[in-house]
Amino acid sequence: MLNNSEYMRYSRQLLVDGMDDDKQAALGKATVVIVGLGGLGCASALYLAGAGVGCLRLVDDDQVTLSNLPRQPLYTEQDVGLNKVDVACASLSQRNSTIRTEPCVTRFSKANGKALISGSSVVLDCSDNMSTRHHINAACYTAGVPLIVAAASGVDGQLVMLHPAHEHGCYQCLYAPHQGPANNCLEQGVLGPVVGMLGIMQALSALLWLLKMGEPQWGKLRVFNALSSSWQGFNIPPLPDCSVCGGN
Repeated sequence: MLNNSEYMRYSRQLLVDGMDDDKQAALGKATVVIVGLGGLGCASALYLAGAGVGCLRLVDDDQVTLSNLPRQPLYTEQDVGLNKVDVACASLSQRNSTIRTEPCVTRFSKANGKALISGSSVVLDCSDNMSTRHHINAACYTAGVPLIVAAASGVDGQLVMLHPAHEHGCYQCLYAPHQGPANNCLEQGVLGPVVGMLGIMQALSALLWLLKMGEPQWGKLRVFNALSSSWQGFNIPPLPDCSVCGGN
């Protein structure tokens, strides 16, 4: 049962067609892992915390820099030099004290991946390099945990939803290790609203999945261009010799 404070806090969300008390309560028992607390991770974490996801496990080993501030709204000038996950957890707790945050000041790797996603309902890949993305993909497929990946650079973005139980390709089927897209925000730059939009799309996709609302776009690569405000969608076929998903 929701208490009076929760009814007040989530009143607008509870009015949405398809929502009810049970779904809101179930959301409060969910655990979402967010790997990377840059522009993508900040945006997704804000909305997942606001929606009442019970536990957010935040994974990143970076510190806040001045160049982060235009597109990473969890941080301020006073946070420069501090660990991103520590600042993010404190900021999110101030916005919603009813949720739990777990700071993990570490880089996601093959060695620690299993432990970092243990007990999670869904994983959001908000990282910024191909090596980490492939480690996350492999860990999620081994554990059978759904994965939502986003990336942004320049005025373009990508969103990928993967589910190990479904018959589609995985991230390695889409981009072979060390052969992924070369463009990133360090080389090409990025407009803050573009990366924010993709992070919000990750949060929305995760919420719809957790709340069992709509039909998730598993096995799809969705590409966004800000100049034309357009989306394109592509199926991700499984590669028969994939070492991660085995072609399902």
